[in-house]
Amino acid sequence: MEKREVPFEYYDGKLGVKTKFLISDQNKHYKSLLLISYKAFNKRLKSKTCSEKELRRASLGFEALVIYDSLCEDWRSQLVEKFGKPPEQVRQSFFEKYYIRDNQALDFYLAHRYGDDNSKRLTPELIERYTINASVLNTLLEVRANRKSYAKAIGVVGQFDIWDSLSRDVNAFHAVDHDLPTNKDALRRKVGKYQKEGYSSLISGKLMTRNAAIIKEDRQDALLEELLAQPVNLNNEQIANFFNLTAEQMKWRKIDASVVARKRKEVDLFTKSFTRGATELMHTKLMQNKRSRPDTSMLFWVHDGWDVELLYQKTKINAEGNKVTTYHHRPTVVMVLDPFNDYIVGYAIGENENSDLIRAAYKNAINHTAELFEQRHQPYQIQSDNYQIKHLRPFYESLCKHFTPAAVKNSKSKVIEAFFNRFNTNHLQAKMLPNWSGHNVTASQANQPNGDYLAKIRHQFPTYEGVVQQIVDAIENDRAEKRMAYIESFANISDKHLMPMSFDKYMHVFGETTGYTNRMEGDGLEVTIYGQKHWYDSFDMNWRKYMHLDWLVRFDPEDLSRVYVTNAKSRNGRLLEEIGDLSFVLEQKYIQPMAIANQEAQDGEQRSLIYQFNKDLTATIVDRMVERKDTVRELFESNPQLETLQKFLIPDSLGQHKDHKSEERKKAAQKKLQQFEQQDEKRQLKDWQQEQDAYLNAKVDLSNYLND
Repeated sequence: MEKREVPFEYYDGKLGVKTKFLISDQNKHYKSLLLISYKAFNKRLKSKTCSEKELRRASLGFEALVIYDSLCEDWRSQLVEKFGKPPEQVRQSFFEKYYIRDNQALDFYLAHRYGDDNSKRLTPELIERYTINASVLNTLLEVRANRKSYAKAIGVVGQFDIWDSLSRDVNAFHAVDHDLPTNKDALRRKVGKYQKEGYSSLISGKLMTRNAAIIKEDRQDALLEELLAQPVNLNNEQIANFFNLTAEQMKWRKIDASVVARKRKEVDLFTKSFTRGATELMHTKLMQNKRSRPDTSMLFWVHDGWDVELLYQKTKINAEGNKVTTYHHRPTVVMVLDPFNDYIVGYAIGENENSDLIRAAYKNAINHTAELFEQRHQPYQIQSDNYQIKHLRPFYESLCKHFTPAAVKNSKSKVIEAFFNRFNTNHLQAKMLPNWSGHNVTASQANQPNGDYLAKIRHQFPTYEGVVQQIVDAIENDRAEKRMAYIESFANISDKHLMPMSFDKYMHVFGETTGYTNRMEGDGLEVTIYGQKHWYDSFDMNWRKYMHLDWLVRFDPEDLSRVYVTNAKSRNGRLLEEIGDLSFVLEQKYIQPMAIANQEAQDGEQRSLIYQFNKDLTATIVDRMVERKDTVRELFESNPQLETLQKFLIPDSLGQHKDHKSEERKKAAQKKLQQFEQQDEKRQLKDWQQEQDAYLNAKVDLSNYLND
């Protein structure tokens, strides 16, 4: 199916053009106008003399945009000629109204592993494609149910082809980039398989785990579901063992705990009442008819932007070159609020509300949970208004299990708006701040400040930095009143609602990149961040197996103690494409002082850690070498016809075949390792410089083992 992607996109109230439709080389769209190279276009955007203006930088889930009106007339004409006039507004289709991104599917595909040792991950592109396809299929099932009910109500059941109708809806739905079948019969088969097998049905067979058996027979399905429904609440490993007892007798393919885990999620509705009771089923699965505040923290977050009722002064140079100071400015704060007790979980302050400020507020909130609960946590649910909803939806959905945008003109906003009124009264007005500007325009005039007085004292208004500090102080005062109750309630959250945020997911959502790739060397992975060099490394032995690869580094500017790396393609060090099937968390490398006078106790500890790691890694290499030589020797001994090759691979000092026993060679290897350890003990008695020399002389030469 041809993707009907258009180059136009609205962002922050402005019409933008996706740069991939303009450039002629890397990451271009297949329908690009091929007007300019990527490098040349970036140079133009940075130039003060060119008309093109950047609207949005590329980031996770968001493509780079340039302002349409800033393009030259010739480029705009070519865009209109090829793609038509840009739409003035986006009209939501009936199907689109039902669409909700399935964040549970995202988590499933993020956790999926495959390969011989189950060490490979799905690429970011595949994760996104599978998540979107699952979300569209969920929407299709909901629309189908509603359509069937409507047909029954008006008495036209059987008089129209529902799959023809659904297929047309799916084909016309371009709000997301799915690749579901265009043919109605193929679509029906796809839906049937998805209903039976769940998220895994969308994964290519080549990318499945070696032992992840898909339950296809009804009897297998029924047996597994019955085990999941047992009131004794068997864990995944126990269920797999019970299932495999039957599978062995029936000649079925065996399963492991990971298969049970996926099935548990699929049939949770049908097993919940048996495992957790009818009350749990009612509270979590059945229809609810009233709403109340969350009973614990972290279950529900809302956010909104507020033009704070505090004035500040701003000085700038006018067109005539004169300094002009104005006093009417008000900052904007985006607050993330938990309605459990109206606790301000996160915030970000700026001069005006935009999508970047919203992301910054949620980053602040996620990091604040680590301050509160000793680990980053995601909220179970997020609700937002419809500001930039199309662009921010993937971001919201990546942060929670349930994202529930409010309908337009919904009363949802009253919760946080009422809080803003109380916050304004209790922490701004009550503090008698001289730059307090009052309540909103609908408030009683008697509660507003004296305008003449404000005009007289305007020179006392703080600068932007000063008003930011006023807001921070007010937020911290409000937090202090509620923090203990908020923390205590955290202990009451059920396990199913707890959503710890892993470091790799945090870096995927909030991490920044340099635009370049890096390659590991012996002294670590060198990364230049904002002009400053940093070194990172890992004590994971697997990390050193991939020193030949290029790595995309994600970092948090506020915490450079560790980074998250994934394998990538590059050209001359510049990032071309993230592969993403390998990933590691690297710690900032400990820098050893050269001078003895500068050394401290931890320096010796760090050297010991590195020495022990190298010793363990050397032993692993030796063990593998011994095992390999045993295997090859067995091959030659059982196949005399390989005598010629045998002389090349296993010769003695005279060039003849060695007939030593493997046990003797293992003893020789062990002897060398013991000598190595003895030398290490002696090394501890020497000064630092002598220690370095001794270490270099004592390094294990693996070539020695080849003659043992």
